[in-house]
Amino acid sequence: MASQDASIRGAQPRCDIGLDEALALVRGVVAPLPAREVPIHAAEGLVTACEVVAAVDSPSAPVSLKDGFAVCSSDLASASEGNPVRLELTGRAAAGSPYRGTVRSGTAVRVLTGALLPPGADAVLSEEFTRPVGDTAVLCLADAGAGRNLLERGADVEQGRVAAAAGLALSPAMLGYLAAGGCGSVRVHPRPRVGLLATGDELVPPGQPLARGQVHASNMVTLSGWLDRFRMPSKLGAASDSEAAIEEAALGLLPDCDVLLTSGGAWKSERDRTPAVLARLGFAPLFHRIRLGPGKAVAFGMLGSRPVFCLPGGPPSNEMAFLQVVLPALHWLAGRNAPPFPESRVTVTQELGGSVDWSRFFQARLERLDSGLTACPLRTGSRLLCQANATALIRVPEGVARIPAGGTAQAQLIAPEAAFLAASGQLLGGC
Repeated sequence: MASQDASIRGAQPRCDIGLDEALALVRGVVAPLPAREVPIHAAEGLVTACEVVAAVDSPSAPVSLKDGFAVCSSDLASASEGNPVRLELTGRAAAGSPYRGTVRSGTAVRVLTGALLPPGADAVLSEEFTRPVGDTAVLCLADAGAGRNLLERGADVEQGRVAAAAGLALSPAMLGYLAAGGCGSVRVHPRPRVGLLATGDELVPPGQPLARGQVHASNMVTLSGWLDRFRMPSKLGAASDSEAAIEEAALGLLPDCDVLLTSGGAWKSERDRTPAVLARLGFAPLFHRIRLGPGKAVAFGMLGSRPVFCLPGGPPSNEMAFLQVVLPALHWLAGRNAPPFPESRVTVTQELGGSVDWSRFFQARLERLDSGLTACPLRTGSRLLCQANATALIRVPEGVARIPAGGTAQAQLIAPEAAFLAASGQLLGGC
């Protein structure tokens, strides 16, 4: 679970800090959630909390890799199409149905792929190098050296060996590998459960009628969508700008979440009451406001051992603060150290203005030209449409005054098709 040093309590929050400093402060108090044992079939994408050691060999004994015939290799040392060797058939074996006898010189056993190698045999001659002689014998038209077409005991997984290191995100194939090594369950860090609290008198649930001046609570849909993308469970709540309503909604979410995330009321006007309410509940803030554009009005602190993020209400600021500050923290809670999104160097098609003191992000779409990966900044009149169409985020870091058209920049690839484009070179639409 997240940890909290006693020095946090009572300390004054840092204000107007840089993005990298903010992430360092979050990283300093956020640790992976306590490990739990889960069934192997339910662990895809989770991160191992400790080494996983194979409990058995796989296969547990030599098995055939081909449909063919189990033989004594010495019988076929001189076999060829011009000099076929006749072997008498004494039985048949398939996966799960072993041959009960012993293969002796001059005999063979019909085997199917995955069948246990019968005692006495030391090789399998593939079926294409044989010709049947009725149901009782087979002509062998090629040699088969010892070990031919066999998967030896422990060739796939060796008992007692480390099958997965600690800190590994488990892929489907890795789960199959661990299962083959006898693992029925695995100790992992769970994905964090996130409580989402939207505040504001003007908010109306999506699909409900709007009065003049009201808006639908689209931020929460966006954030819950991102959480779904990363398969992090969430629970939604809403409250008016009343402190009593905010407190009641927060208390309703806290028992069922590892992280509390509020949307709106994070700035410093007389109507931004969320930080004051959280303070009464024991919230210890570490910082308030980041030199991040958009997304500056974000606060972070600890409520007991639970991380709490207060995000601004404006849609671009809300999403950007989530993607740049909250999402990395959620990954750390899940035991992941890698960034949430792959990154790539891109060529920008338009000049982007930066700042000596601020980190700025621009929504963009990617396309691949002969010259490489190109990012086209999105600057339509609709903030929400820019968010919806973006496949990448271009970062202009602190200290960079501008990136000229044709210059290069670092981009986060926030859409799966963008990552595919960067990796494959396939064309992805226009800007």
